[in-house]
Amino acid sequence: MKHHPAWLAAGLLLCVVLASNLARKSNTNTNLNANTSSTPDPTELDLGGGIYTSEAHMARDNGLGLPGATTESFEPGDHTIHCVTTLKNRRAGTQMRFAWWKYDTDNVHSNKIQEISYTTARNDRVIHGHLTAERDWSIGRYKVQIYVNGDLDRTVFFNVNP
Repeated sequence: MKHHPAWLAAGLLLCVVLASNLARKSNTNTNLNANTSSTPDPTELDLGGGIYTSEAHMARDNGLGLPGATTESFEPGDHTIHCVTTLKNRRAGTQMRFAWWKYDTDNVHSNKIQEISYTTARNDRVIHGHLTAERDWSIGRYKVQIYVNGDLDRTVFFNVNP
């Protein structure tokens, strides 16, 4: 029996296509509520895997509109709050989104405050999203979900204490 090289190549190509398709299906996000729910359960630990970012933290405003001291706790009068993240790779056109949430504040289970989007420039590595409240922040727990190119990459938590 003679093996024809074209049949062998076609068989190998078919195996590669099937393996690629199977890998793509097994890596899909099973959390269907990640981007569609306006009130996610704050007990869900969908923290992201940190694939695109090396770290993230909260920071006070330095008085000049830039991040200052790192902290996890703010006072109600700290009107501008920064979320600072460091990208692992610099790439122009990276889509960043900071989704700000409060939960367990004033008996509200979960409430999205605002989303801030940003597209990186060529040399951007440290990105910060900031949010300024017109009046004092409510006392309670908050989180910022950091999305990179549409994927939840990290969640940072902070508190507002009296």
